[in-house]
Amino acid sequence: MSRSLVIILAFVGCAKEEPLGPDLSGLYGELELLTAFSHNSPNGVHFEANEKVEFSAEFNLEVDYTLSLTGQSSGAKYSISGKGANLSDVNWGGDCDNVFFGPMEWVHCVLKFDDHPESTQLDSVFVWEQPDLSFKGVLLTSFEDPSAFSLTGGDFTDYLETVNNAPDAVEGSTYMTGFGSGPATWFGALRITIDPANLSNITVADSFLNLHLRSEFEGSATVIKVFEDSNDDGIINSGDDEVFTTKVPIAADGQWQRMNLPLSDLSLDLSGNNVSVNGGLLDLDRILRLDITISQVGTADGTFGFDADYIILTPDEPF
Repeated sequence: MSRSLVIILAFVGCAKEEPLGPDLSGLYGELELLTAFSHNSPNGVHFEANEKVEFSAEFNLEVDYTLSLTGQSSGAKYSISGKGANLSDVNWGGDCDNVFFGPMEWVHCVLKFDDHPESTQLDSVFVWEQPDLSFKGVLLTSFEDPSAFSLTGGDFTDYLETVNNAPDAVEGSTYMTGFGSGPATWFGALRITIDPANLSNITVADSFLNLHLRSEFEGSATVIKVFEDSNDDGIINSGDDEVFTTKVPIAADGQWQRMNLPLSDLSLDLSGNNVSVNGGLLDLDRILRLDITISQVGTADGTFGFDADYIILTPDEPF
């Protein structure tokens, strides 16, 4: 073999091969925090001043992460999940998954990485005031203003009142509680007058009725009733105006549950003396009243009821 051929073969054999795919070390290597996990509110966050907690951290890898927030007094929780090499777009303005975060409360912040559990990061932030989240929709009642609702009982109602100065309220310090007993399906109702002029951003197809309920009575339910002024006379008359309803069971675990009900779930109620006037389609321009009734899943003889708090209509997505 000639000397020139040997040199050519040696050169080809030692040539560096180009990678055929992505740099796997950048995808599956050891995770390192290039900057520490922290936030912009070392002295606490003032939600009343529309402040937000802006989190920060940079990583050497693009990773899936979850930031979990837990109120140490309220027990409120909220989580933010994402993917990236930093937290530059991660901020928190007081949103919650169930009960609201409370005023004067420490919130623990836990940052976890799906594929790197050993790299969990911890921090905390102090919340000075409870956030006002009513901008998300049309707040029907938080029970802080007695003029925003009324309570109506009947023969099977044992108790129906508001609880004031309540540290266990979902938001604020007041909520409704009611229960009744017997072989009935109506044990009282929360009634809320609605001005259709306030519903300009609400649509039946894309909006939600959001409410917070809690019960310790097995088999409890609520029947949601929406009353229209179908004949435009300014009042609700049985037999003249349409009623739309849906029934929702309530878990008897003693914990606040946030329920997000699509308005499209409401259907025309033709029971009793109810009628169909405008084709059985819910017309938000004619709504005058919303009832949250205390009911039960079946027709058993027992005790049924629940607590209710913070009821809000939201456009486009659940609260």
